[in-house]
Amino acid sequence: MRQQTSAIVRLQSLPPVFRGSDLTIRFQWTSKAASQYLYLWKRRGLVQGLGGHSDVYANLLMNPTPDWGKAVMAAMPSAVTIGIEALRQTGWTTQVPHRPTVAVNAKQGVFGIEPFEIAARAPKWFESASAGIEGERALGLPTLRPAWALADMLRTQGWGQCGLRPDDIEWDQVGDSDEADWQAACAAFGLPYRPLNGQAVASR
Repeated sequence: MRQQTSAIVRLQSLPPVFRGSDLTIRFQWTSKAASQYLYLWKRRGLVQGLGGHSDVYANLLMNPTPDWGKAVMAAMPSAVTIGIEALRQTGWTTQVPHRPTVAVNAKQGVFGIEPFEIAARAPKWFESASAGIEGERALGLPTLRPAWALADMLRTQGWGQCGLRPDDIEWDQVGDSDEADWQAACAAFGLPYRPLNGQAVASR
């Protein structure tokens, strides 16, 4: 009982998302002791690892439904939501990916993790896409705006291969600002420009 109470007290002092290495500083533990506690906490369902060698954990005691977006940013600070999920979040499609795709800078640490499909991208991609990324990292996982996300998908895979066909896009959600985004994205990614709404017919 005392051991269980001790675990609860310690976990209550940790944030909803933390690094395993933080335990050595916060509790003055050795790396071996920290690993043993993490193992025990995982077995008891008190924490859940992000996966891979990320050393990032969700504190299930503080939040039973983890914010994996914040967790992936803790492991890979450059992370940006791209692909179908970026379109779904803005109502451009009703398709739901099995795992949301996240782009991360290949020059930084890249980990294979369970909640997301990780796409390692060159630093040049992040420079090219910078104008299309929105969201404050302090508030959550940034996202590539839908027109930019679609341009990125068509550039690398094309209709059908990217998991979407023209009929999967809610074209009535596309506005003037999206058309401007699309033109900018085509220029940034080196994609031949054709009006965005024209994709609905021309790609059939």
